Amino acid sequence: MDPVLTYLVQWGVRGDPGSASLLAPLALIGFVVCVGAVVVPLLGIVVSGTRGLVRSWRARRRRLHAAASAELRARAMMSELCPHGWQAHITMVPGDDDEPPMTADGRRARVALDWTELRDDSGRAAVMRRVWAPTITEALEAMVADRRTDETLEQIEQGAVADGALWPDL
Repeated sequence: MDPVLTYLVQWGVRGDPGSASLLAPLALIGFVVCVGAVVVPLLGIVVSGTRGLVRSWRARRRRLHAAASAELRARAMMSELCPHGWQAHITMVPGDDDEPPMTADGRRARVALDWTELRDDSGRAAVMRRVWAPTITEALEAMVADRRTDETLEQIEQGAVADGALWPDL
């Protein structure tokens, strides 16, 4: 016996086409089409909204990761550039206080980073500086660039003294 007929008999489907009505299958098809007409646009809205949320979540995660990486890079570079140690203090300046300085690209600096290079193991300050930037990441980068400039100037001074040039000690 054919397996399809076996299932039809088990589920009580009659094989007599004369007794079946076409109205029930047509109503079922109409119902499925109506449900599909409502569900498919709703799924489009839900999927596009979810996609936007996922994008914003990923972008936020990337920004946080970049900020954390910038801090770790700044710490590593400053530890390398300042062999006796260093300290930094970050201050966020609100917009209603005295107007902070403008950056080179015309943006208002909202972050003040005060950093200190320590002279030796005693903890005395050798260099104290303040850098301004619009963001914390840019302030950290400016601090490292500032210290690199100091180191370059120190190397130039040491080279001039080694060559016998009189270097003013201010």
